[in-house]
Amino acid sequence: KRRPSKARVATCPPCNLSMFIVAGASGNVGSAAVRKLSESGASVKALTRSSTSDKVAPLKDLPGVEVVQCDLTDKSALASVFTGVKGAILTCGNCKEQVEAEKNFIDCAVAAGCPFLVKLGTVKSYTSEDSACEYGRFHAAIEKHLKEKAGAMQWTVLHPNWFMSNHLGDVFGTLANSVVVYPVSPDAKVATIDPRDVGDLAAKMVLVGDASTYHGLALDVSGPEAVSLGQMAQLYSEALGRPITTIKCSDDDWVAGAVGAGFPEWLARAISLNFDKWERGELLFPSTPQVLTLAPPQRTMAGWIKEWAPLSPPPA
Repeated sequence: KRRPSKARVATCPPCNLSMFIVAGASGNVGSAAVRKLSESGASVKALTRSSTSDKVAPLKDLPGVEVVQCDLTDKSALASVFTGVKGAILTCGNCKEQVEAEKNFIDCAVAAGCPFLVKLGTVKSYTSEDSACEYGRFHAAIEKHLKEKAGAMQWTVLHPNWFMSNHLGDVFGTLANSVVVYPVSPDAKVATIDPRDVGDLAAKMVLVGDASTYHGLALDVSGPEAVSLGQMAQLYSEALGRPITTIKCSDDDWVAGAVGAGFPEWLARAISLNFDKWERGELLFPSTPQVLTLAPPQRTMAGWIKEWAPLSPPPA
């Protein structure tokens, strides 16, 4: 099913010389970027597939934010929203239309003379044209297009680690059974990152006056500490006041659970490829120095669990 074919402005504040555009504005990274830009006093065009969704509603109340319903696969409609934009942040979720959508966004940014674009990528180690991870192949194709077509536009790609928000499946799923279930050992650690830290970083990056410092870079972004699945279970236990234990399942069982929760099978299968890397310690990479200098990630898994665990349904 195709998304609406025309761009539509849901709210329209006055624009100023510091206008930025954020694609994927209702997502975890995109919404954080919109908030940080709004806090800075900039005007923001927040692009989203639906201007009426619950996730978009809070953005409409932010100062200087213009919510635009837009289909990124409709290039002609997309081109119209780039007028006067001084910087762009591309944070689309992984989907089958991703390559077409993100290439269109890049092309429109270049055509409009946008000076700087920050793209959200995925884990660098599986971003390649022959990756076993399907969305890893998507990102590789998009990044290749960006390098080839950017022209005078400066650009940066952010490569975040495993997102803390991936554990919403715990909060609204397995915690009701007092377990966390993944195909990893309890002592296997990951330097998980809060997507809001990634959004804050992207916003601060486009606000920098001289983007040449970051041009052409692929920057790793990890959380401030490594945490194991067993430690996560203990944090859940403390937050909920009852024992939470870990269960190591098979990759196939995890995929089946994700599909049952509403994930497309291809995406669940692609996500599951992270677990072998997690088990082998390959998701312990640090943030790149430029990230630590500009906007070092601060949010911890302990803080994330304290925030979200209380929203879990009561025990089954």
